[in-house]
Amino acid sequence: MKKIKPVKKKYSAKTIAFFLNLFPPLFFNRIIIKKVNSKFSDLIIVIKYSWMNRNIQKSIFGGTIFSAFDPFFAIMYWQAFSSLNIPMEVWVKSAEINYLKPAKTDLSINFKIEDSDIQNAINHLKDNYKYEVSHSVTAYDKKGEAYAEAKIFIYIRNSNEFDISHL
Repeated sequence: MKKIKPVKKKYSAKTIAFFLNLFPPLFFNRIIIKKVNSKFSDLIIVIKYSWMNRNIQKSIFGGTIFSAFDPFFAIMYWQAFSSLNIPMEVWVKSAEINYLKPAKTDLSINFKIEDSDIQNAINHLKDNYKYEVSHSVTAYDKKGEAYAEAKIFIYIRNSNEFDISHL
């Protein structure tokens, strides 16, 4: 198996957000990172209601909403480990989504991982080489009404068996 190497060049959270906003699956679905903190552990994304993501019933495609829920927790964990120079494989193992009502307006989703989430992962990875965690998030409109909720299951693997006992 290919060894995962620590990232040598570090990018700011704003730079990562800028390039993610240009990533075609997000860009063409009008999914935009609006706000991000310096550790990339708290971000707000907006799904802009547009003719490009509108279905025949004039609501946002369910796939667009699902695309907005999908990548961010994995990226946030990867960025957290990368900033600690810990090479980890991180991906979304699965996701459950519940659409509450058709969205005919912009939606916002706030993704957040705490330092304790990272520390829990590190503590677990000291004894095991894989860790699974889930996070729940909800998509709201400007009035605070919920339109969709998701539970995202993240898989983290220390495939290099990188020594993290000192953390």
